[in-house]
Amino acid sequence: MSDTALVPAPLYGLRTWRVVGGNGAERLIAPHQRSEWPPGGAWLEARCDRSRDHEPPHEGCGCGVHAWHPSARSAKRVLASRREIPGIAELRGVTELHADGVRAERARPYVLFLERGRNGRLLQRLAQAYGAEVVEVNGADSVVAFCRARRLGLDPSTVVALLGPARAEEHRRSKREKARLDALRLAAAVALAALLIVAGLEFANPPSDRVLHGPTGEIHTHAR
Repeated sequence: MSDTALVPAPLYGLRTWRVVGGNGAERLIAPHQRSEWPPGGAWLEARCDRSRDHEPPHEGCGCGVHAWHPSARSAKRVLASRREIPGIAELRGVTELHADGVRAERARPYVLFLERGRNGRLLQRLAQAYGAEVVEVNGADSVVAFCRARRLGLDPSTVVALLGPARAEEHRRSKREKARLDALRLAAAVALAALLIVAGLEFANPPSDRVLHGPTGEIHTHAR
């Protein structure tokens, strides 16, 4: 029996898209995929690029349409990139539930978030093309508040109830360990960069012979 909860009901989750196409003919694509999301309220059907032996979402594979549960952390994540469109996806079909988000069989844009400084006209054109709603937000807190007010997405207590406390705690430990390893990798990279800089300076400025003056007279030092 699978340890990952499969949720057959429709869900909603935070995610981002990139925009392709010229003015008036813009389309949404995933940040790391080239497939266009179909307009007009149609559903994007997930497909697995690794194997044709299973249908997305498949346990142990990364296939399926990804979205995050609404939280302060995930809201900050979707709002972080100025090159991507943040919003909410409506998810249908078989959906695999994880502690931080979901992977679904099919999805379509449901809400596009408009922050100050973003291209409002572009979002309005995209919303019209996809049958989505444009919602003005001011930071991550307003995104979470909107989701809670509209009952969009799963709250943390519901996720724990569906997954079970043990599975949720396992995920939290995994995330903490990943953060620790990432910090160690960063520290190692900084240390290596510092050593390379020092080595470069030594190479550019080789030591030379010097004469020091001490209480007993001159002291001659030799670089080699």
